[in-house]
Amino acid sequence: MVHPIMSETQQTGDIRGPVISAERCTRCGRCIDVCRRRVLQMTDDGVGFTDKECMFCAHCYAVCPADAVSFDGILHSPVFSSFAYRERLLRPGEPSAEELVNLLRSRRSTRLYSENDVSDALITDCIEGAVTAPSGSNWQLWNFTVVNGRQKAGQLAQLIGGFYRRLNRLAANPLLRYLTIPFMGTKLLRYYRDHYSGVEFALQEAEKGIDLLFHGAPAVVIIHGPEEGSTPVEDAQYAALSLVLTAHTLGLGTCFIGYATETLNRAPSVKEWCKIPPNHRVHAVIVMGYPAVKFLRPALRKQYSVHII
Repeated sequence: MVHPIMSETQQTGDIRGPVISAERCTRCGRCIDVCRRRVLQMTDDGVGFTDKECMFCAHCYAVCPADAVSFDGILHSPVFSSFAYRERLLRPGEPSAEELVNLLRSRRSTRLYSENDVSDALITDCIEGAVTAPSGSNWQLWNFTVVNGRQKAGQLAQLIGGFYRRLNRLAANPLLRYLTIPFMGTKLLRYYRDHYSGVEFALQEAEKGIDLLFHGAPAVVIIHGPEEGSTPVEDAQYAALSLVLTAHTLGLGTCFIGYATETLNRAPSVKEWCKIPPNHRVHAVIVMGYPAVKFLRPALRKQYSVHII
């Protein structure tokens, strides 16, 4: 299942910005005040446009007390199929900080999954939750590819395993580790130091049918996109966090798989198997399924430092 990404031009067509209903508009000016791009201005005929480019953030829609602002079908609210959703705005200070922190602490990286498959509808609802995340300049250039089903997830795991078998063969050769320094710096040396033994163990376990890459999860969600916009990496990470939190509320476990992310960005054949455009960079790979483990208490964290200037 692939969710195609549309360019900003495709998304907006010839629409310059919001559609303002002259009948409903009260000329209160709130939409103009909240528009940081200065796209809107007050005219003799009501709210009109300047020559600035709209970023389609929909802040004008969100503040209009007369419901006079729309985006003519270009923008839409999320639609969920696996649960009943009632839209309600939670203002700053209104949601319970206790409940939020407990949600954040209760989400765990799940590495043990049941045999139950996850429906496409449930995964799609998780993605609907993901795309409510913020993005730099409202580009929203995230794209989602889903590999759903144990057989297909297993095929992807085998392809990734093949990449690391080849890499480990190179890294195991001490002469090659040093000969590659002029071409790739100390990357192979650092890989051998930090990852070789762990990867070798995982490859040996894979030969026995033990999945230490995807941990037996039946579904894999890949977040990727073109390296455009102001903050494409951060945007994808925001979406990834929103996705895993949504999944937790729907009874699913998740886990970020960094080794898979690295492989997809370094092995064009694996990226092609996933039908990911070659000019897209993969920012996150998340496995998903029903947990086969029950955590009894929330997560603990290491000490950290903070400096307030």
